[in-house]
This record gives sequence, C-alpha cells and structure tokens, in this order.
Amino acid sequence: MSAMLRGRVMGRLRLTAFLLFLLPARAAFGQNDTVAAESLFQQGRALLDQGKVAEACPKLAESHRLDPATGTLIALALCHETEGKLASAWAEFSDAEGRARTEGAKDREAVAHEHATALYPRLSALTIDVSPESAATPGLEIKRDGVALGRGAWGTTVPIDGGDHVIEATAPGKQPWSSKLTVRAESEQARVTVPPLVDVAATKPVEQEKPVTIKLTDEDPKKSEKKPWGGLEWAGVSAAAAGVVALGVGGYFLMDALDHKDTAEADCNPENECTSSKGIAALDAAVKSGNTATIFAVTGGVLVAGGAALFIVGRAGAGSKKEQVGLSIGVGPHGAALRFKHHF
Repeated sequence: MSAMLRGRVMGRLRLTAFLLFLLPARAAFGQNDTVAAESLFQQGRALLDQGKVAEACPKLAESHRLDPATGTLIALALCHETEGKLASAWAEFSDAEGRARTEGAKDREAVAHEHATALYPRLSALTIDVSPESAATPGLEIKRDGVALGRGAWGTTVPIDGGDHVIEATAPGKQPWSSKLTVRAESEQARVTVPPLVDVAATKPVEQEKPVTIKLTDEDPKKSEKKPWGGLEWAGVSAAAAGVVALGVGGYFLMDALDHKDTAEADCNPENECTSSKGIAALDAAVKSGNTATIFAVTGGVLVAGGAALFIVGRAGAGSKKEQVGLSIGVGPHGAALRFKHHF
C-alpha cells in the first residue's frame, strides 16, 4: 500500500472512529454475551485507534459474533480495509449501511456508504467455472477455502480477499481434485476451472506380478522343512548316551587295573612270577579289572558309533512313515554287540 493511499485510509479511519465515539456503541445490556462483546469492542476500538490492526480485527470480529451491532460492524470493516482484506471490508460496509438505514443512524449510514462505494472498483474477484461433465457428476461438492459453495455460486464472479486460496472438488466414487491460487489484493480477475473428476478405480495402481525365484538345486523342498524326531533318532541319542556312560565305567576299571598292577610289581617279575600271595592277588585283580575295562570301553564305543548311525538314518527318513524301533545290547566275554530292529 502506497504512503498516500495509507494516509487516506488512516484519515478515514480517524474520522469514522470519531463518529463511533459520538454515537452509542451498543444496545443496552440484555444477555450474558453482551458484557463480553462490549469489552471486546472497547479493546478492539482502542487498538484500531493506535493502528494495531492485526490485534484489533480478531477482537472486533468476536465482539460482533457475540452481539451483532452496527458500530462494531463498521469498526470491523475499517479494520479489514486497513488490513488489505478489501472484499471482506466491502461486504461489512454494505451490511452496516443497510443496518444503519434501518436504525435511522444517518451519520453511520453515510460513513458505511462512502467506504463501500470507494472500495467496490478496487476489489479482486474469483470465478469458479465447472465443466458440464463435472456439473453432471452425482454428489459433486465444491469448496473454496474449506467452505462449500452452492450451485448458484458456480460460474459466478464474486469479490474475494487477496492472498492464497484453495479450491476443492469431491464426489462419490471420484478422485478428489484441488487447486491452489494466489490472488492480488486489488483489481485482479482470477478464474479457475474444475475439470471432469477421474474415477477412483482408474487411479488404482496396476498390481505387479510377484517375481518368482527359482533355486537351482536338487534338494527336495520337503526335506528342508523342520521335522520332529522319530524312533530312530531317539534310539540313537539313547544309545550314544549309554555309550558315554559305558566309556566312563571302563575308564574307572582301567584306573583300578593300573593301581593293582603297581601293587603286584613289588612281588612279581616281568614274567608275572610272584613270590607272595599278596602279589598273586594283586596281579589277579589287575587282570580282572583290565578285562572289565576293555569290555566297557568296547561297549561304549559300539554304543556311541551305533547311536550316531541310528540318528543319521532316522534323520534321513524322518516323518516319512510310522516306525517302530527295537534296540538290544549284548555283552560277552569277547566284547559287546549292538542289535536293533526297525519296522515301518
């Protein structure tokens, strides 16, 4: 706003503020909201006199909302005019002119008329065109800055405040459309056209086929599945565990044989010829313990090896059929034997 124009506006503002002081500002108190409205009006008018437009306008607007009054409306229109919202100010001055005429307030009517007449040629305007195809769309709703517009406003040029504005169009089964435009504060004829809305189904992305990964291997996919242990696996684990115990017992008898051998060496020569009964008894005990250690060692080894074999065989055919397993261990003077029966 130029310095000359701003000076003219402020001059009118001071003149109108003077008139507002001369005339009764508001009606007599009659409602609870009137007290708050009067307080807001006084604060807003004081801020307006000080040139604090951004602070004054919200207070005056709320005062008028709580208790509509001609004096408040003129003050609010002056505030919006100074703020650069010319379309809002023009509408408020026009409304205030009609109210003042009805009330017989000639001074206020003259002030409102003067401002409304001066503002009208300066207004920016917006036309929202709707294509015939869009207009025929069932349930079509058009909004300007979030406020729904009736069909009578479609294609009609209406004054609008300068600044950013958003136009939206929605309809059932259609993809929403919106457009943002910036309008100058004065003397711009803006226009926007709502295009035919696109069906929602047409906007859905085409589902892409999922890639297929082929693994070049001879491995049967079913074999890679985790399978529970069967009878062979449990038999193998049990046999191996028994084998470990047998090896431990064999170790014990081996140590006992070595102890008796050390005792016998004191009375016996390398050819096992002993000179006392004590030596003969010790040598006898060493031989027996050694034989027992050998039996348990062989048995333990057979059990561990056999258990491992059973577990491997069981894993290879796990879950294929119902199976029955029988396990028997034989121990004789010449060693041990592991026998098992496996039936599907």
